[in-house]
Amino acid sequence: MEHFFRLSGINWTTPLTVMDAYESWSLWKVDKAIKKIWIMIPACIFWCIWLERNKRCFDGESTALGILKTRCIENLFSWSNLYPVVNAEQLQDFTNSLALA
Repeated sequence: MEHFFRLSGINWTTPLTVMDAYESWSLWKVDKAIKKIWIMIPACIFWCIWLERNKRCFDGESTALGILKTRCIENLFSWSNLYPVVNAEQLQDFTNSLALA
């Protein structure tokens, strides 16, 4: 979640529990234009962590943190637009649109 806050220009300290993190996330007032995407971010993060956990447990493989973060943003883009990322510029435009500041 901290990665998405940094993308949005917000300073944030991660709460101790997942529930506290989710509640804290949902309290942020965001622009109507990105509200639907903002609400999807925690689920996207949890989904990516779950996939990575399964990969480590069942395949004995792990993904570098930077790649994992990029995959999370790619998933969020795909979920919010209902189509996959086609190029890096498209993904950059999407991450820029999440900026709150």
